[in-house]
This record gives sequence, structure tokens and C-alpha cells, in this order.
Amino acid sequence: MTIYTQLEDNLEKLKLTAIKEYLPNYLNNNDLSLAEALEQLTAKEITYRTERSAKMSIHIAHFPYDKGLNDFDFNFQPSVDKNRIMNLKSMNFVSLAQNILFIGSSGVGKTHLATGLGMEACRNHLSTYFVNCHELIERLKLAHQENRLEAILKNYSRYKLLIIDEIGYLPIVSSQ
Repeated sequence: MTIYTQLEDNLEKLKLTAIKEYLPNYLNNNDLSLAEALEQLTAKEITYRTERSAKMSIHIAHFPYDKGLNDFDFNFQPSVDKNRIMNLKSMNFVSLAQNILFIGSSGVGKTHLATGLGMEACRNHLSTYFVNCHELIERLKLAHQENRLEAILKNYSRYKLLIIDEIGYLPIVSSQ
């Protein structure tokens, strides 16, 4: 087994996927010192892992579609304060345990804004879950009937950001 083959094997065992992918480009580059090459390779690995983590978080969050805040057409919806929305990207409201409520008539982009904020939260390593209010209520009712309400509430409470969409569309009726 050659040194290069052993190195590739080691990188695979250590799950250093990006380094393994980019390594050949650096081996023949005499312009970089070993430290510079390692710094660049490890930076690529960190970027790869950060992006993969965000993708997984976004998948787990169950967003209705893939639209970020930068995709929102603020010119189409001039009543939405762009600066105020963009300030929410800091996620400061999460650390302060504050609620954000988007109110408006149908079709103004509330779901898009909520999804965009949720995706930003995922990119900031905040556990996030998106759920339709009617679906949430049905799940809670079923859990209550099956005597596992406490467990499902505990599950929802583990998320740093819980996005509940379409709160005002259907009446909320108690079963008791």
C-alpha cells in the first residue's frame, strides 16, 4: 500500500470527505507551504460540514418549500419592512425567547417569511421545526387520546425555533 493510498484510507476513516476530495489539487501545488495547504484543506472541510449540517437541519425542519429571506420580493409587498425582517436574521429573538408573529391577509408572504427565517435558523445551528397549526392540533389531540401528550409536548419543546403556520385559518375547537 502506498503512502497516498494509506492517506486516502485514513481520511476516509476519519470522515474527512472534503479534504479527501481536494487533496490531489494540493499535492502538486508547490506554491503553498504544508501549513498553508493544511489550513486551506481544513477550511474546506469545515465549510463542507457546515453546509451539510444546515442541509440536514433544513430537511428535518419540514419546510413547505426552499425559499429564503433573500428570495422574498419586498417590492411586491411594500407593507413589509425589509430592514425589520433582515434584522431578525441575527436570531436574537430566539436567545431572548421572544415570539415573532406574522399577521396579514392570505397571499402576502407570511409563510415565505417564516420559512426564510427558519432556514436562517438552521444555518445558525438552531434546531427548527415547521408545522401547520391544524396539523399540530391534530397531533396533540391524538397524543392526548393515546395518553402520550407529555411526550409529544416534550418533543416539540426541544426545538429552539418552532414555526407554527396558518394559525388563523381554521377554528380551534376543544374536544373537552
